[in-house]
Amino acid sequence: MEIKAVSQLTDEHRAQVINYLQATGFKLGLLVNFGHYPKLEWERLANTREKR
Repeated sequence: MEIKAVSQLTDEHRAQVINYLQATGFKLGLLVNFGHYPKLEWERLANTREKR
């Protein structure tokens, strides 16, 4: 789970979560943004690569 407080999630934020997933071998991750007022913004990201 990666928590942000930014106005908008970017591809760099998504890439960071994917890198964490690849490094740990986990299959799913959450990217949560508390800065998208007035709603909570979240994305579920999947690691589709095998750990080497």
